Amino acid sequence: MDEIYRSELMEIYKDPIFRGQIDNPSVSLEKHNQFCGDHLQLFLQIENKVIKDAKFSGEMCFVSLVGADLLLAEIVGKTTTQAKKIDQTKLLEIINLNLSTSRIACATLILKALHEALDKYARQSHG
Repeated sequence: MDEIYRSELMEIYKDPIFRGQIDNPSVSLEKHNQFCGDHLQLFLQIENKVIKDAKFSGEMCFVSLVGADLLLAEIVGKTTTQAKKIDQTKLLEIINLNLSTSRIACATLILKALHEALDKYARQSHG
């Protein structure tokens, strides 16, 4: 599993672009991975159904953190509809690592959080 430490992924792990928080986010959400103990907070700033900014924070393993940073890089500037279409297959393509089944749960923690946050945002907007 040496590939997991490819240099570009190590750079992301050391200094994730999207780590942080957003003051007054349009929507925020917390998510936990029961298997490895990862804890993630997701913040989205949405204007006119476009994701203007996205940040994450929390205690996360290498795969969760890299997955979070790569996914948020993918969704900023996209509409909520486009972001909602990203599924596990697409995310694993973006991450581009050969992951065991248990590690896929780590990688997709951010994706589950994103989908739940977008659903929550849609309910808030139409509620």
